[in-house]
Amino acid sequence: MDTFGQASHNANSNYQEACDFLNVLSTIEPNMLWESGRMSFWWHSAYADKSEAFFRDNARTWRNQNGEIVALCISEYGCDDMIIEDHPDYHGLYPAILDWAEGTWSTKRKKIDVYVCAEDAAEIEQLESRGFGFESHCENKRNYNLSQLDTSYQLEKGFSIRTMAESGDLERRVALTRNAFDNSSCTMERLTGQLASPDYCDDYHLMVILPDGQPGAYCVGWHETARAGFGYIEPVGTHADFRRRGFAKAVIQECFACLKGNGIHTVEIASGAEPNVPNVLYESLEANMKREAHKYSKAVNVS
Repeated sequence: MDTFGQASHNANSNYQEACDFLNVLSTIEPNMLWESGRMSFWWHSAYADKSEAFFRDNARTWRNQNGEIVALCISEYGCDDMIIEDHPDYHGLYPAILDWAEGTWSTKRKKIDVYVCAEDAAEIEQLESRGFGFESHCENKRNYNLSQLDTSYQLEKGFSIRTMAESGDLERRVALTRNAFDNSSCTMERLTGQLASPDYCDDYHLMVILPDGQPGAYCVGWHETARAGFGYIEPVGTHADFRRRGFAKAVIQECFACLKGNGIHTVEIASGAEPNVPNVLYESLEANMKREAHKYSKAVNVS
């Protein structure tokens, strides 16, 4: 098997090729954590303002003798975090990927944190055999069967739900995200990058609008590219002054209804692990399935 690692860089051809690989994988691999939608958000929005060096250092692909991507390794935040996605026919590459992670990628780090689906016993066994140990439950992924859900909701008098296009106020939308996530790094460039994503649909970019025109909560829905009938919602946020008033639940319910109206039957919402507060909301929406992501860690460069 002629495989090799190739550093990814900020070029549309590499990005699209990686998304194509992830789309194929999503139809055959039940334990994925890094889907093409997550790749798209990382590329077009969350880290759109990063340099080429960031993508080159934090994304790696492995290819077969035909030049096809068969494995992908991503550090979403460029810190100690790592997610590995490999094609089932090439699971034998996993030790080589860890060799690269420990021998090359980790040279300026003190530890490696690999995120893995809790049900992926084979990957966990590989990690444990290399000295990685369970550190924490770090993420939840919930699926919602829209055919079984009541998507009705009530808003306070004078409040409404509008799409981003109907609102048209990008500056207020940026301010809402900064407040909701206490994150000053959210910029207009990141928002416009999200709106420019080829998968973006304004019908699913929804906001609860207050009587004075201010947005109080929002969510963005998406169709999965490879699996017909599947979608996801990412992100969801509520202004700190308007929490516990049902705004986030209402805007998600409206997004569920819009997605269902366009043929989507299953929607995924991801969140941080408990005690992350949004889990209370996502449990109240009556998911039919919940998966956990766990973090396995190993100290490196210990003198």
